[in-house]
Amino acid sequence: MALTAKRVGRPKHELARAEHLVTRRVRALMHLAHEGNLGEASRIAGLPYPTLRDLYTGRTVNPSLRTLEALADCYRIPLEWFRDEEEPEEVPAEGLVGFLPPHPSEARGRPHLREVLIPFAAWPMYRAFTLLEARLAGMPPSPDRPVVGEATGDAFRFRLTTFLFQPLLAAERAGEAGAVLPAPAAEARPEAVEGWVEKLTILGRMWSAVLPDLVGSA
Repeated sequence: MALTAKRVGRPKHELARAEHLVTRRVRALMHLAHEGNLGEASRIAGLPYPTLRDLYTGRTVNPSLRTLEALADCYRIPLEWFRDEEEPEEVPAEGLVGFLPPHPSEARGRPHLREVLIPFAAWPMYRAFTLLEARLAGMPPSPDRPVVGEATGDAFRFRLTTFLFQPLLAAERAGEAGAVLPAPAAEARPEAVEGWVEKLTILGRMWSAVLPDLVGSA
């Protein structure tokens, strides 16, 4: 099936079916992490737009090791995923771990904090999380510090994760099944991981709009 990308930062011409391994893998990563926006991806990965465009369209199928390493390092994806046919087609889910309150069903039992994976592929959310974390960590702990107050260590990350995940937590409390996916997401079904990345990408873009001075630019 041919794909047509019309928005800014995306190739303007119809794309032929991806036959080569590198083309398939790069295209899958770009679709999942950036909805096909190569302009955004080139800025994040530090690669020239023409280089990324040629990989995405299939014009280049034998990129340099340096180019593949740049993508692997940026998204914390094993280099071999781009080069080995034996690797699964799905984009690997790697990232950082945050902490959330117990699931509502555990409120009357023995509640424990949940871990959630924020994949590098969900770049808008990963970026929002890391930039806000760095900003808050640069402030001295005090009751007046936004979001995290005097918290440090795991308590700091718990408050930050809970703050950024409020829309999903609210949906979960309202009975929306699967609103929050516990980590390790890498052990979940591929379609569940893909859906999780899509949710976090949307949530991250929301935070980019709500906090434009902090996370509004790629």
